[in-house]
Amino acid sequence: MLNDQTVAMIKPAAQPGAPATASGPVAPASSPASGPGDALVVVDLHKTYRSGFLKRRLRGVEGVSFAVPRGQVFALLGHNGAGKTTTINCVLDLVHPDAGEVRIFGRDHRQCASRRAVGYLPERPYFFEHLSGRELLRFYADLLDLPRAGRDADIDAVLARTGMAAHADRKLRKFSKGMLQRIGLAQTLLGDPELLILDEPMSGLDPMGRREVRELLLELKAQGKTIILSSHIVPDVEAVADTVAIMREGRLVETRNLHDYKAESSYGVHLGWREGAHDGARLPDWARRQIPAAGADRVSVEASDVDALRELLAACHAADVPVQAVDTRRTGLEDIFLAAHGHRSPVGIPGERAPRPQGDTEVVR
Repeated sequence: MLNDQTVAMIKPAAQPGAPATASGPVAPASSPASGPGDALVVVDLHKTYRSGFLKRRLRGVEGVSFAVPRGQVFALLGHNGAGKTTTINCVLDLVHPDAGEVRIFGRDHRQCASRRAVGYLPERPYFFEHLSGRELLRFYADLLDLPRAGRDADIDAVLARTGMAAHADRKLRKFSKGMLQRIGLAQTLLGDPELLILDEPMSGLDPMGRREVRELLLELKAQGKTIILSSHIVPDVEAVADTVAIMREGRLVETRNLHDYKAESSYGVHLGWREGAHDGARLPDWARRQIPAAGADRVSVEASDVDALRELLAACHAADVPVQAVDTRRTGLEDIFLAAHGHRSPVGIPGERAPRPQGDTEVVR
């Protein structure tokens, strides 16, 4: 059983002996250290499914552990089939895990009392199409046993918050996919739950709708709500999440605090030249090594900070190397996601770059 000693053992550091997959070894996931203020704690979660006539074993999730502090937006990010929905279903006890422990606000997730504090939006919600949006919310209010006094006011409030007030009395069969997603978000907010678990909450929304949902999530976070969302779309996660857990093939392979990475930036300098139009000997050694001997007429060089950028620009001017552009590039979630899936990032992840001479610079190809 889960105890305080077990919970205290969940640390960000990777553990040795990571299992391998068909695509190569996968480093075990890190997870935030848990504490008494956590909204959700998941420890060593395992789930295997049986499929087909031969009951072949299919891994849903394996060894997933993480902790979500109160008031944070925590995102599960991964490709379709990475194990995000299985993790959520196990947390909500919709699917019984083979092994592992889950606590919601300190309670075992199998206790009904723990789930009273949770609002849930599934990836593909199913609603009764003969009902209107308002009637659907009244149905869910009955399921939640919300007090009748003030119930209609609560329904009006969540309709307004999700932008569905003008469509509340339209039948659901006439709703677009985006409108169904919004009414699903509205039912999630009924009862003012402390923890929101949203599986692909921006699915089916147009760009304006996605922006409105992002703003709503940030507003809910500012009100002290804890939000767990799953997505396979990097910009949506990067815009709202405090912490992201990257899943791959049923395993949690990377957990990152995004605020740390948003502080990491560098300067990209695009250099161009004509053959014989510059004095390469006057460039710094580290820059000269990056200029192809033949077959190219431009290169992008990354300077780690303002001082390195100034040094690079001065060297280019002295060597008569035209500078085509200067921009700022930030190490973002996409770089982290690609690195977790074994792809080389075009910018690089801090702490994983090769040593660089002369101002900590490197070529970005």
